[in-house]
Amino acid sequence: MNSTFTASFLDVEVDDIQFLFSIAYATIVCGLFFHVRFFQFFNVRSFTLTMTMLNIVILYIMSLTNNIQLLIVLRFIQGPLVLFEGCILLPVIMSLIKGENARLISFSFLYAFMLTGDKFGTTLVKFAIENYTHHMIYYAIIAYHIVTLLIFIFIFNQNRLFTKKPLYQLNLGGIFLMVICLVSGAYFLIYGKQFYWFESPKITLAFALNLVAGALFLWREITSKRPLFHFEIFKSKRVVVGIILFFFFYILRSSMSNIYQVMSQVWRWPWEYVLKIQYFNVAGSFIGVFSAYLLMKNKVNYKIIFFIGFALLSATMLYFSHIFLPDTRVEVVVYGLIMQGLGQGLLFCPLVFFMTGSVHPSISGSASQGGTAIRFWTNTIGFSIMQNIILHLTTKHQFLMTKNLDLTHPIFQKEWDELYHKFDVSHLTNDSMQLAVGTLKSKLYQQALLVSNIEIFRSLFVLALILALVVLIYPSIRSKLRFLN
Repeated sequence: MNSTFTASFLDVEVDDIQFLFSIAYATIVCGLFFHVRFFQFFNVRSFTLTMTMLNIVILYIMSLTNNIQLLIVLRFIQGPLVLFEGCILLPVIMSLIKGENARLISFSFLYAFMLTGDKFGTTLVKFAIENYTHHMIYYAIIAYHIVTLLIFIFIFNQNRLFTKKPLYQLNLGGIFLMVICLVSGAYFLIYGKQFYWFESPKITLAFALNLVAGALFLWREITSKRPLFHFEIFKSKRVVVGIILFFFFYILRSSMSNIYQVMSQVWRWPWEYVLKIQYFNVAGSFIGVFSAYLLMKNKVNYKIIFFIGFALLSATMLYFSHIFLPDTRVEVVVYGLIMQGLGQGLLFCPLVFFMTGSVHPSISGSASQGGTAIRFWTNTIGFSIMQNIILHLTTKHQFLMTKNLDLTHPIFQKEWDELYHKFDVSHLTNDSMQLAVGTLKSKLYQQALLVSNIEIFRSLFVLALILALVVLIYPSIRSKLRFLN
């Protein structure tokens, strides 16, 4: 679930929610640098049981505290543990599926749940909040882990998927630098608006740490005999093009937070209701991923797949720009959610395969790491861009609308009289004035938010349309799935 919507029903600051998400994702990015080494050191049964039990311990500690600093530390530890617990299952599934499309089937399932899993998780959170305390959220997740633990005990044996290798030379220094770079960068982008950017020493320090740690990581990797990340992947045009397309894909995807913000603040839909509506987006995503699987299985040109995907996202942006009205029917929004799900489902898996299939298998992991890092940065940058653009545009439109508040204007007079008399029946004169002014300000903000989103989504429509046309024109996007032959 996006951070804007999650913050609205948990009654916490959206920046804090996004930062917790970013911390976990930053540690997942760093975990990708050495997760294969763990796979090679442990057998499957020992590895899955250890990581699941560690996750249970972390979740239990989380249930005992409300201290935000401790939660950040625990979230920091939880990120790679979640990666290790789930990532080993992908090669296990691939080893069980027979046939030339085993890799494609496995990754299609993985990315389908990556696109939609947050909705299922938030439904669990909703049930816990409605019926129990917030601690029940953790207990419910722990219960799922215990069930998973029992399944692992009964189905896995001591066999290995990889040849055993000792756990040494992990290049922890490089991983430490990457953690500092990602976390400080996330802090800068997320909290910059709140602390007025470089007017705050904390934001300035975070920006400096991001640059210094990033530069040291680059220098270390370029000069290392055993680098964590192979920069040779950038010699492939497909990797570079794939990273650029991924960047814009997530910028377009980040706009969905604006939809949920309007649902909450303008249309006043209950968050329980919004949760149910989002399953239309889930359905669209599943259909999109399955459609992408069929197209890739039949070796359809990437150019066609990418064009259809970005064209669908372009149509979605244009569609949403026409439904930002003071009151909108649910079925109207549903069509847009389904289209957006179709577009993102069609693009996600092909983009990953487009990148990783263009480099030598020995360094394909670096292509995956690059894509995951781009996902982290684009999620964070997209959040920052949307938050700052919304703030700028709503402030601008509110100011312009306020200038038109003229007591001599008949429309304003009518609106004011209706509001004042509504409160004058049950309140004193001064209270009625204050309530009428407050209601008027709220209506102005809602109108400014709607107009701002119309501008944003029309701009995103143009961006997605340009991407779809560039995909058709650019010659490097023409390869088929040669590695599946």
